[in-house]
Amino acid sequence: MSAKFEQVFVHPSQFPDQVYQDYLVSFSGKQINHKFHYDSVKQSQKWLKIHQEYSPSRNDRDAINTYEKCFQKTAETLDKFSSIQLIGLGSGGGTKDSLLLSYLSNQRRELIYYPLDVSLSLAIISAQKARSSLTELSVQPIVCDLLHADDLMFQIQKRDEQERRIITFFGMIPNFYPQQIFPTLNNFLNEGDLLLLSANLAPGSDYVQGIEKILPQYDNELTKDWLITVLEDVGVNHENGNIQFGIKDDEENPNLKRVNADFELNNDVSFKLDDELIEWKSGDKIGLFFSYRYTTTKLQEILSSYGINILNYSESANQEEGVYLCQKGK
Repeated sequence: MSAKFEQVFVHPSQFPDQVYQDYLVSFSGKQINHKFHYDSVKQSQKWLKIHQEYSPSRNDRDAINTYEKCFQKTAETLDKFSSIQLIGLGSGGGTKDSLLLSYLSNQRRELIYYPLDVSLSLAIISAQKARSSLTELSVQPIVCDLLHADDLMFQIQKRDEQERRIITFFGMIPNFYPQQIFPTLNNFLNEGDLLLLSANLAPGSDYVQGIEKILPQYDNELTKDWLITVLEDVGVNHENGNIQFGIKDDEENPNLKRVNADFELNNDVSFKLDDELIEWKSGDKIGLFFSYRYTTTKLQEILSSYGINILNYSESANQEEGVYLCQKGK
């Protein structure tokens, strides 16, 4: 039976009642929770197609080298440990986690991998990708909403004090408000834990011009087709409005900016979700998506304010992506 079934743990943050409440809040508040862009197999596959087409880490050899350099440094840092937990927060398609596992794997070491994603489909894809290259690897996929899982690390217990824990957070930071995600990451980390994260960067010396340069990576037909899927599921489509991309200041820190996508309505629409009537008016803007752009300096300032130190980092030559090896201090 175990050879034919995938055992997946589902955190209460993704139990149906909670998910549906989050769904109602998204539509009544006119701000779609990002997790609903990955909810179905169809959406996950559309996202993977965009990632394949536009992600520097999939198309730029130098960007891939950027990850490999940081992964090699990570492996050297963990060389003396015989037992490692790798917890992949927002594992997505699992490509980067699998590459990291290949650097960490050796015959004298026990590795456990927890691919964690808000999408059941992506959690399973990550688990299967890791097993395909490391057949003896212990893997336990988890479905979870990070922002509502304060007890997550208590559920993933260390087996002894000698086991080292490394948390990955690849490509995820841009899609959360900074005031939400950095405290959450900080809560997940214990003293000595390693954190490997990547961030989409604004290239060049001019922050705003750098964001303008990468805007086409978002403002394209593949991304629009993916983003509108969540609206089509409730009967709202291209005939009702258009997706508009732009650059927006963070409300709490104007030194940070994000790529922003809104669906601007050109007519009134109404639909029912269960017993709740949702009414949107012509001219309303429905927040569909955002992606923050950082620089290494901006990221370093934020992480240090939480006692998280950057031990090593590598930027791609085009300065569009950075990978950071961090550690929680005292």
